[in-house]
Amino acid sequence: MTSGPRIVAFEGPCCAGKTTLASALLQNLPGVTVAFAKCYADHVGGGRYLPRQEACSIEERERALHRLLAVEADRLAQLPSGVDLILADRRVHTMLAHSYALERMTGIGRLAPSQRLLRRSRIPAWPDLVVYLALPQAAVYERNHGKFPARSIYIDPCFNAAARSYFLGLADLEPSRAWPGLMPRWTQQNWHS
Repeated sequence: MTSGPRIVAFEGPCCAGKTTLASALLQNLPGVTVAFAKCYADHVGGGRYLPRQEACSIEERERALHRLLAVEADRLAQLPSGVDLILADRRVHTMLAHSYALERMTGIGRLAPSQRLLRRSRIPAWPDLVVYLALPQAAVYERNHGKFPARSIYIDPCFNAAARSYFLGLADLEPSRAWPGLMPRWTQQNWHS
């Protein structure tokens, strides 16, 4: 492998099976030293300890991103050294997908400021591969089992559809354009509806 670990980020709506898939892979990658980075909510002891996603302003969204970056830094610090591969339940693209979804839902431009903030930060470890697990909205409700309240943004169909469209847009970018050092200013026409 390379000198540093490769990072695979599992993305998708809540209850899609990201942790389940990563756990299964941990047991089935012989000859590879693997570490697992829990999702942000699990890392801090529950979603109630994370900043609200429903930011009312760009400034509030930026404060939330700074708090999430602190969680990201702690997640990275907790991982063992010398591993070949890091399997991560969510990564920096989660933050961007949520900013994009909020922008689509409210009309307030949150994506570009979020991109600038995350590009400037040295904290996020950008993934080498993003695996998006799609899940029909009906299955999100079925698998929720009370994990999130009925009015939670994380199980909101509009929020999940908009976040999914972020990842569809990301899939259409050339690999060199999808990462922070070379990431251009993205515009609405880069994204699927």
